Amino acid sequence: MSTTLLPPYQLRIRFSRKPANYRAMMRELSGYYVEPELVWVIERKTLTQSEYRAFERDFAKPQSWIWELNSRPGHCIMVVAPRMPTLYVRAEGTDHACYVGLPADEE
Repeated sequence: MSTTLLPPYQLRIRFSRKPANYRAMMRELSGYYVEPELVWVIERKTLTQSEYRAFERDFAKPQSWIWELNSRPGHCIMVVAPRMPTLYVRAEGTDHACYVGLPADEE
């Protein structure tokens, strides 16, 4: 896993609230209208495919790299891995992926 601090930029993200995993997030985002939110993307976490798959299977699992950002509402982390969809994570005061989403123009 590597971390890259980004020049902050704004992006409209559709977040799923407290999804258990990637499938639950996709079910919510495709089954209901979720209002896009304007957030600041400030960091990129580059994971290996195996790290990404472990992360997407259990969003409720505590992650030390999320804890570092937990006090900054409106800021989110971009999570990337080779050949995997880019996820955006907001912690909102927790150590796990409380809000996980996709850009408003993707699903």
